[in-house]
Amino acid sequence: MANVRSTVNPLRLLCGTLLLALALGCEDDPAPATPDVPEAPEPTPAPAAPEAPEPEPELENPVPVWESGAIAREVEAAHADDEGVLLLELGEDWTPYLFSERDRATGERLPNPYRATYLALARGEFPEDHHGERAERDMYLELYGIPPTLGLLRTRFEAASELECREGLDLQPLIDFDGFVAYRNNDRARRDARRFGVLERQVERMVERQGVESHEELDTDALDDRARARLRAYRDKRPEVEAIRAAQARLECEGYFEGKGRYIEGAMDWPTHEALAEFERRHRVYGWGFLGRDTLEMLRLSTMEIEREAVLRILTERAVHSAGVIEDGSRSTLPSGEPRTYRGADGERHPIPNLEAELRQRVIDAFGLDTPEGTLEWLRSLGELEPGQRHVVAIEAPELPEYYADEMDLHVQIDRGDVWYEFPYDAEGNERAQPVQRRPRITIFAKYRGQDIPLARFGTTIGGWRSEVVDGTVMWKYKMSEIGERVWARIVAAPVWLPPESTPPRELLDRNPRRGRRGEPNYVIDYHETGPSYASAYGLVAAYHQRFLETSDGIRLGGDEGIRTHGSVDYMSIMRRHSHGCHRMHNHLAVRLMSFVLARRPHRRAGVQQLAFRRPLVMNEGEENEETYNMEIDRGGYVYELVEPLRVNVLEGRIRGRRETPVEHAIPKYDDEVGAYVMPDGQWVTVDRMGTITPIDMPDAGADAAVDPDAGVPQTVENLLEALPMPASPVDL
Repeated sequence: MANVRSTVNPLRLLCGTLLLALALGCEDDPAPATPDVPEAPEPTPAPAAPEAPEPEPELENPVPVWESGAIAREVEAAHADDEGVLLLELGEDWTPYLFSERDRATGERLPNPYRATYLALARGEFPEDHHGERAERDMYLELYGIPPTLGLLRTRFEAASELECREGLDLQPLIDFDGFVAYRNNDRARRDARRFGVLERQVERMVERQGVESHEELDTDALDDRARARLRAYRDKRPEVEAIRAAQARLECEGYFEGKGRYIEGAMDWPTHEALAEFERRHRVYGWGFLGRDTLEMLRLSTMEIEREAVLRILTERAVHSAGVIEDGSRSTLPSGEPRTYRGADGERHPIPNLEAELRQRVIDAFGLDTPEGTLEWLRSLGELEPGQRHVVAIEAPELPEYYADEMDLHVQIDRGDVWYEFPYDAEGNERAQPVQRRPRITIFAKYRGQDIPLARFGTTIGGWRSEVVDGTVMWKYKMSEIGERVWARIVAAPVWLPPESTPPRELLDRNPRRGRRGEPNYVIDYHETGPSYASAYGLVAAYHQRFLETSDGIRLGGDEGIRTHGSVDYMSIMRRHSHGCHRMHNHLAVRLMSFVLARRPHRRAGVQQLAFRRPLVMNEGEENEETYNMEIDRGGYVYELVEPLRVNVLEGRIRGRRETPVEHAIPKYDDEVGAYVMPDGQWVTVDRMGTITPIDMPDAGADAAVDPDAGVPQTVENLLEALPMPASPVDL
């Protein structure tokens, strides 16, 4: 009988070979087996393979999550909130939302021309225009509202780590000193240094004669009265001098004396004052270039620690903006020190958190920034940080209080503090004392379950006596911060100020640094004052105060009184000096406040305002030196319109002095040359504290006549003013 070839199903053979019959669902083939081939024994079934886990879906936009100094996992960017993480942009193109260009809801892009300037300045670049010229003078812009990028911070950190001199710095005298040293003048500084040098040498001889190690071991009983007096004077002055020496050693090590000349060791001279001011600008210290509390606090940190602090400051600021929060601890406690609370939905009292401090700690924990060395290594680990490239990461998000929502019921209160309406100068033109105990403040509130919950409070300014051109003469005018309820309907990033005719031309012009060269004018128009610029009159952002009428259809907007809440480059004036009626804030805090409002209130982007502003500015430096400069502004700021205006209530404050209402008329300035207040028409007047103006008689020249040696003609008061009209009756204002 012929052999018959069996037919074997290849799929079965494959299944048996791979021992995956069950898994693959293979079935037996019905063909008969070959008779002369021994039948193979049934194979022992292999244990079933465990089911493979479902593969993780591929992330469309993965973001690394940092925990304890390392990347722990990845999350989908769009689901960050669900994952309980906060997204942070570490790249060189980060800006606050105010300077963004793309609408969150529609994706539409409305260009913001100032954005490119902002980013260049943040990276430490100097554009070839007036922005670059100003920034090169200021050098460090964080104090002015433009924080450095992480790339710039890394460059600074690397340079600091390479300073060999930092290891030899003795910061103990700065730690021990708790006084205050201001700059007066260089003559005073040289005299102080010389006197202390004499005392120091005298005490050294005392130490040498007694054979002790230092002045602390001197036996004062063995000294005569004069020597004891010198020792006391030396010991009283020594802490201050040693603190100045320690500060100077640090400033020299870190390069702050470059281009400032030689300093007087141990004395607060001009170069030391200027170096301290530059140190303050770099490290966001609000100071005058003196040795005082806030400046000392930063000087006591090591060179590396202070660079770490800068990194933490910038990362925290970015986290605050990303989270859309505002609580900075300024309203977290009561005057008694007890926590400030709100009532939750559970009926219990809950503390108002300090979310800024919490975010700072989360940044430290996530990235492992506990030490300067660890912080520098983390910066290095970021690799190339190039403009135009995003670098998004995530950290654990804070738990927001229950009063938070995508849209929050917010309102603002401005307390004007202590207000003086009296004229602030006496009969001789000297300032009258007008003490202020309660300074003006801005507080932002959230309304929740019938409660007004204070979230944060910031320092600000109010109006006061300011210079204004009246009938061609610069006079004093009280500029009022209007009281009562207003609304913010527009928030403007990189705003532009259009100077009114009452603004003196000299305030809108700067000396031309190239004057004297062929064809160069004496002045240039100060477009920093008008903006857009971090140094503009409105700073980096302004919210416009408007009157309003509440109707059944909602809020109807009324007139604009020219009052703004806005940023300011003049950071030392906040809460200290007056404005023209506006409420000025530190630039970075104004940006933070307005960004928070936009994060929590629906709004529309209107984009850049188109303008056609023209004003000639005439400078008179003698009849033959009159120059005209034409100010031209074609573009305004970048406008955000709030869908529902935000209410702002300006409180009256506490009126001080005898006058209870502002003086409405202009008051002449005191003329030191004639020794009186002089009206625009030449009339001499007196002004009392209530602002009352009273004409006075001209003094007779008589024996008081002065001789002009050039003209050879006696110059009396009568001669000097004979061309001016003299009113016959008191001035009616």
